[in-house]
Amino acid sequence: MSQRPRHIAVVRFSAMGDVAMLFPVLRAVLAQNDIEITLLTRPQFAPIFSSLRGLHIKTVDLKKHYKGPVGLWQLAREIKALNPDDFLDLHDVLRTKILKRYLRFLGVNTSTFNKGRAEKKQRVKHFDPSLPWLKSTHQRYAEGFEALGLKVGLDQWANAIDPDKSVVQKRSPQVQDFLDSLKRQSTLNTQSGACIGFAPFAAFAGKTYPLDLAQDLCEVLVQKGHRVFLFGAPREEARQLADLAKNQEGIHVLAGKWTFAQELELMSALDLMVAMDSGNGHLAANFGLPVITLWGATHPSLGFMPFGQGPERQLYADRRQYPELPTSVYGNKLPEGYAQIMRSIPVEDIVEKVEHLLG
Repeated sequence: MSQRPRHIAVVRFSAMGDVAMLFPVLRAVLAQNDIEITLLTRPQFAPIFSSLRGLHIKTVDLKKHYKGPVGLWQLAREIKALNPDDFLDLHDVLRTKILKRYLRFLGVNTSTFNKGRAEKKQRVKHFDPSLPWLKSTHQRYAEGFEALGLKVGLDQWANAIDPDKSVVQKRSPQVQDFLDSLKRQSTLNTQSGACIGFAPFAAFAGKTYPLDLAQDLCEVLVQKGHRVFLFGAPREEARQLADLAKNQEGIHVLAGKWTFAQELELMSALDLMVAMDSGNGHLAANFGLPVITLWGATHPSLGFMPFGQGPERQLYADRRQYPELPTSVYGNKLPEGYAQIMRSIPVEDIVEKVEHLLG
């Protein structure tokens, strides 16, 4: 009788960018170990991992079914029923601390990754751009698996990323029809132009690119023969992007028009992504796309640079004008007078970086 593979249950509920950063780590772990992994995450994030073989997803709707201590006890019992050999907490918040206590009571081995909270706060408090960068979130996730005795060689993936063909092959008919219709259009210089994704929004104002500059950027890129695809959340962000793109040939608003899974399919067809310090940059990096990231209130040295990208693909708000940057680990704090920090990243600099990466 053959022995079953080792089974690890892993939890990461939010935010989208942090969840997306799990993708290359899980891919590496599954490729290098005889193992099965069950990932517990929010239902809306499941499409991120649809191409990973050997990965099982248990969606956890914390707003409906697993509220409070009683709901977490129910979740712990369901995890126990999965019969994992280990439970790895890659979130480390109060909710998962309670969940681990329940699991230990039920006899499940638990462990937690090192989030590096103290290091990150200290770096922000006494920021020096010349200091070595802190460990990336990807590396911290990897070390959580390594502590369980697993192999996690991330370098080989970072240096030679290929777009995930399994996702490309699974494009829905609606998405494929849309892409085919773009190819048939000949009003733009599509022979030399590229398909560029642009996601100007982020969770906080100090990380969001001003919409008037975003419009300028889109218009310049279209004038150079490129197509621009705008990503954002449904409703308000989608409305703002629609206003930005109104009557602009070559600018396509994806926000609010497609499901999240379909947006990922469309993203896989891009040539390049321009994003803030936000989830869309990490999602694009998972497809092996070059990603240009714009940093305002935060800084990639804290560990949040998209996977497989280099320092040369990062653009920053001007610390000469705003010497207190970065203002916080996650960009949720802005000193007085710092509301316009993202305006210090000129459109011309972004265009130059785009053209350089596209060759």
